Amino acid sequence: MIFFVNGTIGMGNSGVEHAEFYRGKVLTQAGLPFRYLFYRLNRDLQAPMKRWGLANDQVINMWEYFTLGEDYLKHGVQTFYEHSTKLVIDSTNTHRKRDTYTVSGLHVIDHMIKHPDKHKKTNILMVGSNHVELFNMNTGLKMADFQFYDDPHRKVIIRNIHLYHQAGGRHLFFSNGMQLIRYFFQRLNIAYHEKNVYMIDRGIDPEVALFAMHSDKLKVIDVIHADQLNNRKDPRYPLFNNYNEYLLTHLDQVDKMVVATERQRQDMLVDFPDRGDQIVTIPVGGVRDNPQIDPNKQPGDPIKFITASRLAIEKHVDFIVKALVKLHDEDGVNLTLDIYGAGEEEKRIKTAIEDGHAGDYIHVKGLSAELEKLYPQYDAYISGSYSEGFGLTYIEAMNAGLPIVTFNARFGAQELVDEGQNGFLADFNRTDADYSVEQLHQALKRFMAANYHDLVAHTKAKVERYQDHVIAEDWRKLIDAL
Repeated sequence: MIFFVNGTIGMGNSGVEHAEFYRGKVLTQAGLPFRYLFYRLNRDLQAPMKRWGLANDQVINMWEYFTLGEDYLKHGVQTFYEHSTKLVIDSTNTHRKRDTYTVSGLHVIDHMIKHPDKHKKTNILMVGSNHVELFNMNTGLKMADFQFYDDPHRKVIIRNIHLYHQAGGRHLFFSNGMQLIRYFFQRLNIAYHEKNVYMIDRGIDPEVALFAMHSDKLKVIDVIHADQLNNRKDPRYPLFNNYNEYLLTHLDQVDKMVVATERQRQDMLVDFPDRGDQIVTIPVGGVRDNPQIDPNKQPGDPIKFITASRLAIEKHVDFIVKALVKLHDEDGVNLTLDIYGAGEEEKRIKTAIEDGHAGDYIHVKGLSAELEKLYPQYDAYISGSYSEGFGLTYIEAMNAGLPIVTFNARFGAQELVDEGQNGFLADFNRTDADYSVEQLHQALKRFMAANYHDLVAHTKAKVERYQDHVIAEDWRKLIDAL
């Protein structure tokens, strides 16, 4: 069995989760069995499963297993309930207790406390869950409880975990989450006793647990979704991304590392020149086989731009707004921009729209699970990200024949966009926002001056390598080699 290891999923996700969804699609095409494996407690897991098309028997959640029992590992949830929540609120209007009844049949009780914020200097008290109990709604039995602890360095972690009525009727205790995750993987290997392949998409804890269990029957693949490098100022001591540092200092305990672009693979070989066979390039996104791109498509009037991402600070969606306002006001281009996504930067983006007096042609559209159907309605895709390990939204837009305008970022933009051929790359400066906005504006001007027919033709040629059947075969070859 192949397991995709991640914390959880939500109604809105990052590129990591969408890479998993796409991998599930092509592994199905390749006839390879897999499960989505989530190790964090999600009090409403069935809703995002439904939104993103994940079947009941494709998903294993660690806490659902500990609560629902052994049959769940092979068959998923068997009895479904209505989701509901009840709150106990004290006289100071503070939440003190929350009962959540999940669709999957978990009764989750969160005992809430007031506490200071250990990570910010503030006099405001926080309210959060301190002690959690889990009950099986089918039997009424208490199956687990644990405590949250706000660590000054690791932030919120779990500890003092009790599991009740487990396999063989056992009551088990784990002092920390690492021990618990390791036990969870041990139970999985008993239930799925053939050779198992764990593809770790997110989380250092699963790496620590699985690396210690590595064997002929347990293979580990680490999927790197972002730039692995922080800087290489001293080539002898490269500074790695925090999320990849444990992996890159324990390479002897992982079978393969998958990166999304050949550029990133070559960059990793700078620091690990003897690991060429261990580092494999497989795109984390692709296009449907034989994509139907209209070679005669012409831009509309107004020309319609689209961007789609988490509305996070590192995506610089406000830079996109400012660059397009320049294109509209200074160059007289009749245009629209639709922004799809949600996140903490929405207020900043809307402020940029207001400041640019652009509310009649730039709109924040919210989340959408139907982007593939929406892309053909637009003329070009624009991104403001300084770093994309691959750029799933780039390839999704290219699938509809859209040229790309983005920053010249490692690694996805440089691999997917050929300057002047199927898009345009803008220089950027991490410490000078005005410079970056102006460079994006200049890239947009180059796009407007280009032959749109040629851009679409080159886009169609570019996506051939990224067709589903090609990537499905890449994964098949990797799994067979293990």
